[in-house]
Amino acid sequence: MSLIAQLEKETRVLRAGDVAKLFQVTPQHVYKMAANGRLPSFRVAGAIRFDAHELATWLRRAQPVALRPEQGGEWRRSA
Repeated sequence: MSLIAQLEKETRVLRAGDVAKLFQVTPQHVYKMAANGRLPSFRVAGAIRFDAHELATWLRRAQPVALRPEQGGEWRRSA
């Protein structure tokens, strides 16, 4: 199951540790990304929390543009 599918299936609010396990990074990295506004998050009574569906949307937008082969064997970005 893809990471996006896992996030879309999630029904609860995630903590930094949950997001760190899913993304295979440290909780500190998750906190830094949230603090810098690079990861969608919100606060509840001072604690940072993450909406799984917002993270899925963020991941979709962060995916690189698909590459496709052109004549001559070169790879070019698709428009």
